[in-house]
Amino acid sequence: MTEEKKYSGYGYHGGGRKATGVKRISISLSGQPEQIKKLKELAKSENKTVSKFIFEKIGIAE
Repeated sequence: MTEEKKYSGYGYHGGGRKATGVKRISISLSGQPEQIKKLKELAKSENKTVSKFIFEKIGIAE
């Protein structure tokens, strides 16, 4: 006789993303649509993500 596994919550037991060892924290940036569009264009013109672009511009890039 096998017991039926009973899981609570969303998904299934053991699901989700596996730990990679890289820790990240998100922030939110607000601005006018034109400002956000320009920021994205500037980052793209340097082949960078918006995050990397901002960090390099303010001098705290790794």
